[in-house]
Amino acid sequence: MKAENMSKGENNFLKNLLELDKSISLSLSLSASKTSPLGHFRPHMKALEYSWHGLFWICGSIIGLWFSNTIEREAFFFNILLALFLDIICVAILKATLRRKRPSNNKGEDMFLTISIDKMSCPSGHTSRAVLLTYLLIISTPEWHLFHFILMVWCVCTSASRVLLGRHHVGDVLLGAVLGYIEYLIIDYVWAGPETAEWYLSIFRESPSILDEL
Repeated sequence: MKAENMSKGENNFLKNLLELDKSISLSLSLSASKTSPLGHFRPHMKALEYSWHGLFWICGSIIGLWFSNTIEREAFFFNILLALFLDIICVAILKATLRRKRPSNNKGEDMFLTISIDKMSCPSGHTSRAVLLTYLLIISTPEWHLFHFILMVWCVCTSASRVLLGRHHVGDVLLGAVLGYIEYLIIDYVWAGPETAEWYLSIFRESPSILDEL
């Protein structure tokens, strides 16, 4: 009986916490529409949304990898691609597991290049990606202090914009930030050096392409 009461108490606590999160998030979604109090900032918020979109970063990393003229640069872009795919997988699994709907005032019709799983809100993939890449770019450029400051401001502004736009609840963004940091720790631990990255890349280079088979 005690265990049952404790379980009910925990469920009620979680339910109340989620409702509080929804309430706070709705009050903070000040750019959710053009008529919202900060609706005139909506285009700027969407620009931040586009700037951390996974498609752009994956394409940019592939282009960077393609035009790299040293094995060190190839290794860097190889690891960034590895990090991006890790983030996609982790976010997709968590969204499919948690299945939390987006805030009621989210304008889903203007979300750029989304798939069915993106109807789910938790965690924020933009936030996890921003945190992950900010950490990786900072450790990869130890002497670029001004760049580090710009990255951190960019990351914080993007994370805040997810709530202001009404895309996510506050809890989704916080979980996204934690996930991004955990992903950073994983990638930092398995970071492939130039020789290792070159070995993996050689597998793709030496494998026959579709055009070769025709």
